[in-house]
Amino acid sequence: MRALELTARLLLALVFLAAVVGKLRTRAGFAEFVGSVGQFGVPRRWTGPVARLAVAVEAAVVLLVAVARTAPLGLLLAAGLLGVLTAAIVGALRRGARPACRCFGAADAPIGARHVTRNVLLFAVALLGLLGWATATGPPPSAPTVLLAVGVAVPLAAVVVRLDDLVALFAPTPSRPSRPVGRR
Repeated sequence: MRALELTARLLLALVFLAAVVGKLRTRAGFAEFVGSVGQFGVPRRWTGPVARLAVAVEAAVVLLVAVARTAPLGLLLAAGLLGVLTAAIVGALRRGARPACRCFGAADAPIGARHVTRNVLLFAVALLGLLGWATATGPPPSAPTVLLAVGVAVPLAAVVVRLDDLVALFAPTPSRPSRPVGRR
């Protein structure tokens, strides 16, 4: 179960690190994130504090899951934050709002069912990480276990972080009616 725990910790650390860096990379990007918070039902006067709190919690998850001793707290915090974020997305969708997903910084893709699915799957990863931690016995992870965790977590994190781009890449494009080529 050490591999499960380590994979979950690494996956969540990479995803939340990308979220923090994406939001804080530029002032304009953070301002756009703060602006988007209001579109999820947060009153205007609270958008700044809520946005800063969200980024602080994401950063705390990264730090906590990086250290074996604090990993369970980090996994619990990740699960809690993912639960709150998922509820906010579902609430916005039920109100008919489709703000841009600013989860990883400046993006234009509106929120949708894929964002709910992504968060639910990450929530499950956090719970699986806790299960792996709770049932782990024996020595710390061996080198092959670490390599396995890295080999699984890194590509999965890339898919999670670039989900909107991947969906856009593989989405069907509207076809244009073709015109017959005239003969000369």
